[in-house]
Amino acid sequence: MPIYEYQCQTCQHRFTKLWRTMTQAEEAVVPSCPQCGSEDTLRVISNVAVLDSLGGMTPSEQGAMRQIAEKEASILPKSKIDEFRAAKKKGQKDAS
Repeated sequence: MPIYEYQCQTCQHRFTKLWRTMTQAEEAVVPSCPQCGSEDTLRVISNVAVLDSLGGMTPSEQGAMRQIAEKEASILPKSKIDEFRAAKKKGQKDAS
């Protein structure tokens, strides 16, 4: 089922339309704008998404996501930092 993107030439609103088949999309009348109702709409070139069994990410994208996750995992949450600061203050008070 192809999804095509359209742009209204009257109000410049972009919208998508899901068609059951590519043949239906090619033979159908261009849809009217859902925002202003104008029939002066054109199909525009949009980004293409191709999904695979690994969630649609290429190996390089998977590696980048893994690096981001590792970096985020290495950063302590604010609650832990606050605990360390409180313990440090407590230790300083006990030493006095």
